[in-house]
Amino acid sequence: MLRNKPLLLTILAILVLARFVLVPLQQQQQAQYQQLDALTKRLQRSEALLQQKQKLALLQTEQQQYLDQLLQPFPVVANSSQYRLQLQQQLQKLATAQGASVTFFDWLSDTPLQVFNLQRSRVSLRVKGTAANVMLLHTQIEQQFPHFMFRDIKASWRGVLNQDSEIELTLLFEADYLLQEAS
Repeated sequence: MLRNKPLLLTILAILVLARFVLVPLQQQQQAQYQQLDALTKRLQRSEALLQQKQKLALLQTEQQQYLDQLLQPFPVVANSSQYRLQLQQQLQKLATAQGASVTFFDWLSDTPLQVFNLQRSRVSLRVKGTAANVMLLHTQIEQQFPHFMFRDIKASWRGVLNQDSEIELTLLFEADYLLQEAS
């Protein structure tokens, strides 16, 4: 038995070394490997998010350009009452230029559309003049004000209708406009 004692002590020393040095060292390496793996996955997710951020920024820019293009026909106004007066003056000027006259202008209502700060106003307009001039005026209004939506058009005249007949045209339309946001 004495002969095996140094061998047993060597085996015991190896086992103690393995249990108290090598096993903890291997556990520490395993923990560091798991931590490194977790950090690598987080890094990959972060890089993927950064790539998505660039795509999202590009999409946001494209969407803003598209929105600006969609809202381009609508006039931007500081306040509704100022726009009413301005619009009435523009329509009177246009009527005069076409040889007709505005006999009635009434701003019936203002309704916020709850999107992009758009407002919708309902307006009643009555013009008088020769049939040719009034029809030309109506065409000019449709061309110069693409944001108008005509809801009702009524014409009245006496006698036979020809281009020189005196007519009265009543237009009911909605005008959309952007109310400028207060800074």
